Amino acid sequence: MQHNVKKRRKSLSIKRYWHYYKLRLLRLKENPHKIARGFAAGVFAGCFPLMGLQFVMAIIFAFILKGNKFTAIIGTWISNPFTYVPLFLFNFQVGKFCLSFFIDNHHIEFSWDSLKQISDLGTEITTTLLLGSFIVGLCFSFVAYYVILYLLKKWKKIS
Repeated sequence: MQHNVKKRRKSLSIKRYWHYYKLRLLRLKENPHKIARGFAAGVFAGCFPLMGLQFVMAIIFAFILKGNKFTAIIGTWISNPFTYVPLFLFNFQVGKFCLSFFIDNHHIEFSWDSLKQISDLGTEITTTLLLGSFIVGLCFSFVAYYVILYLLKKWKKIS
C-alpha cells in the first residue's frame, strides 16, 4: 500500500514538472516565431553527442537565429538519459547511410600499426556520428519549429 502511494507521488511530481514548463513556455511574452526559433535551436543542439556543450551550443544557435534562449535550453532536452542511446544510434545509422561507411568488427592485433588503425576507425565513427547528428538535428529542428509555432498560435487563440 505504501509503495503505491510513493509511486503515485513520484508520477504526480513528474506531471507537475512537465506541466510547469509547458505553461512557462506557453506564457512567454515574446513573438511566437522567436520562441519557436529558440526551441528549434535547442533541438538541433540536443541531437549532438556533446553532453555538457549542448546548452552552450543551443544558446549560441539561438543568438544567431535571434531565438529565445530559455526555449533553446528546453529544446536540448530531446536528448536525456532515456533517449541518449536510441537517438545517437539513429544518428549513427543516418550518418553511415549518408557516408556509405561499412564499419566491420575487425580483429586487430596490438602493434604500432594497429594504433593507427584504431585511430582511423575512431575518426570514421566520430565523423559518421556527427554527420548523422547534423542531418537528424536539422530535420528534427524544422519539425520542432513548426510544431511549437502551431501550438503557440493555438494557445494565443484560446486565451
